[in-house]
Amino acid sequence: MLIDLDKLDRALDRTLEAAFNPAIWPGILQHVADATSAFGVNIVPVKGRFPGGLISTESLKPALEGYFDGGWDKREWRTRGFPILATRGTVLEQHYTSRTQFETEEYYRAQSKFGLGRTCIVGFNNGDDLTCFVLHRRMDDDPFGTEHENVFRLMRDRLMVSATIMKNMSASKVEGMVEAFEKAVIGAVFFNRHGKVTAVNTEAFRSMRGHLTIVQNELRGRNGEQTARIRKRMHAVLGTGWLQPADNQRILIEREQQRPLLLRIQRLGGNLPDVFSHSVGVCLIEDLNPRSRTDPVLLAQVLGLTQAETLLTMNLAGGLSLQQSAAARSISYETARTHLRSIFAKTGVRRQTELIALISRLIQ
Repeated sequence: MLIDLDKLDRALDRTLEAAFNPAIWPGILQHVADATSAFGVNIVPVKGRFPGGLISTESLKPALEGYFDGGWDKREWRTRGFPILATRGTVLEQHYTSRTQFETEEYYRAQSKFGLGRTCIVGFNNGDDLTCFVLHRRMDDDPFGTEHENVFRLMRDRLMVSATIMKNMSASKVEGMVEAFEKAVIGAVFFNRHGKVTAVNTEAFRSMRGHLTIVQNELRGRNGEQTARIRKRMHAVLGTGWLQPADNQRILIEREQQRPLLLRIQRLGGNLPDVFSHSVGVCLIEDLNPRSRTDPVLLAQVLGLTQAETLLTMNLAGGLSLQQSAAARSISYETARTHLRSIFAKTGVRRQTELIALISRLIQ
């Protein structure tokens, strides 16, 4: 079996275009399959859930349905090849599966029903994730060889460039949503397909104080029961049954002598495949206690502050620490300290407590 290098090169030329138009990915995969005489090609992350589906050629759709229906995603044989993948960037099926295992293991017998043979997996980093570009041979075809693997290894650079662009575009979209929820006075905690927190706006930090925390990039309540409810709802959102009535519910975080916090956890959606998305869901936090809102424009005019200094001042006045304020604005701690020194100079105060007291008097 020979690879049509010209055809493969033309197919890979479109991966950069696919970063801006994800709808063309299936077509690219089909062209790659044609150029390599593969039965089919798919892109899949190593870890995490992907509620928006995988990217694959049409030829693999029945096999993928059988794969998930049979629970093989939880018993994935090919994880045995990941140590090789981590060091080489590619791995052939025969590197970790003997002929006897290929003929007798239940995993391969299940795939053979759909005509699937052996694979070559190309690994490329997608942010903090390892994503796999998988080329499948037909059941009766010889497996890919070392000469094919060497060609496939050269694809990695193009794939990583495209994945990085898509991830950054998704992150920029989330940054805009962070600001939009901020202006709407709605706390927002974004999370990825692993259920890990990816972004938090200032309003969320302010509402969470003492009642919700983020530990190891996970949103948690004050006790195990609250945390379990948050995890369950996130799991539902990241799965296929999130519209079921039993799971489509709001979460109330009770507070002593205050009205509760109301959490709404939902999918973000969009046209970008979840494999490449910065965030796939958001937890909206509504503080049911009525309170006043400082006008940032008026505050800037009264104190002579820049926009960045005004936002930092409002964060501190809202109860955030300087470190939390820096995280909420996606700036470094040292930058936040520089802004704070400028604020002190303009307002004539020397400590954060004095600054907070000054702001409190202004908004009374």
